[in-house]
Amino acid sequence: MRISDLMDDVDLNIRLSVPGAEGRLNRPITWCAPTEHMDPTPFLSVNALVLTNGMGLNVRDFRIWDAYVERLAAVPVSGLAFGLGAAHGELPAGLVLACEAHGLPLLELPPEVPFVLVMRHVEQVIASERYEELRKGWELADECTRLAADGHSLTVVLGRVADAVNARVAVIDQHAFELVSAGAAHSGTARTMLRLPSGASEEFRLAIEGIGSNIVLQPILGPVAAVIGMQLSYTLGSHSPLHSREAARFMEALYEDRGEPSARLRRYALEAGFDPDGDWGAVLVGTSEVVAPAKLRAIAWRARVGLQTAFSTVRFMEEPGLTTLLLQHRHGTADLVDTVREFFLDAPELSVIVTESASLSELPLTLQLSRRHVGRPGVHRAPPADLAGIVQGLPSPGLVAMCQRLLAPLGSDGGGTLRETFDAYLRHSGNSAKICDELFIHRNTLSYRLRKIEELLKLDLSDGAVRATCMLAMSIVGELQ
Repeated sequence: MRISDLMDDVDLNIRLSVPGAEGRLNRPITWCAPTEHMDPTPFLSVNALVLTNGMGLNVRDFRIWDAYVERLAAVPVSGLAFGLGAAHGELPAGLVLACEAHGLPLLELPPEVPFVLVMRHVEQVIASERYEELRKGWELADECTRLAADGHSLTVVLGRVADAVNARVAVIDQHAFELVSAGAAHSGTARTMLRLPSGASEEFRLAIEGIGSNIVLQPILGPVAAVIGMQLSYTLGSHSPLHSREAARFMEALYEDRGEPSARLRRYALEAGFDPDGDWGAVLVGTSEVVAPAKLRAIAWRARVGLQTAFSTVRFMEEPGLTTLLLQHRHGTADLVDTVREFFLDAPELSVIVTESASLSELPLTLQLSRRHVGRPGVHRAPPADLAGIVQGLPSPGLVAMCQRLLAPLGSDGGGTLRETFDAYLRHSGNSAKICDELFIHRNTLSYRLRKIEELLKLDLSDGAVRATCMLAMSIVGELQ
């Protein structure tokens, strides 16, 4: 119900005296407020239609009329309907000027039209509109319920909602991160939020962007919000997989692979949308029993959606307590660990392992290595190699690539001095005297080089398993030279 609608009713015979500012005639009317107070604003709310005979305003001073209208415009009310006959035979000139000055629509009611007639008409129209909005809302909820029951995804359901309101609709979490969306913002950038009933562990909202000003959201989207909330809870809490069958088959084969990639593994990679000859990134998201499975799935889902802005190809597989994401075709040069870390700032209790591989032959070993390191809370980069990975990889081209990548930083000096020192250190089990005698260097020089080696490899040489891993890696790489 709008001010302009009152002009269309011939029975009311209401005349528009002042149209007000641009767009004011399209403001909705929420209720009628008959009043004769000099200052009725304490009793008014936004978009009320004020009805008055001006009994308390039988004045000629323009300043009084101006102050009166200024107060109404500040609420703001939808308009002012002035009844003639009781106190004023015509519209006061000061009132007309004040309404023009403040852009407030002014309606002239003839003496034969009582306020009660206007109020009854407005209430009937508003009741009819509310009924229609509720009807549309429940019909939309019924349709979306059928879509969800038939197995359609949350994206499909959101698409139907977006069509109903002709706007862009998205599900966002408590940190305003967008999980899934549908539709386009056709009517500008206006944005509003509607809370989804999703329980206390995770709070989600429905963001509507580009909504038309003539759409009342709560009656239309209130019922369907419950449907979306239920489907969201099911999606995040059920045992049904969210990953594709092709992605799961490929990742299961990767975890089982122990040698040179077979034609079957390469075919699985292609069917899952990957380039078998490309570079790979992997993110493993794990949890313990203290973290709700729904929270793990929600945050892993958020990371998957976010990583799609940095990688063209993102696939994932869920297992109890673990989600594996594989990435290819990176946009830009941002560090993968830094990119991943931003998605887990609000979940420090999760264990996130990040790794990268240069080939499909290396990928199974790096995934198995990363899996062994899941457990420590926080976001961490997997080591390039470990003793178990080397033993598992014998013999394997992937193992060779892993060892070469582990030792590659030692070539930064260009002359092989650091690798020669590291080789002597491993062969002599860290005996400083024997190492210095072989290399003809001072103890201080040896200490400096060892610190440099630890810094480049990002390893702790006091760890026996690390030294054993490096010794095997040096032997494997040395056989190729």
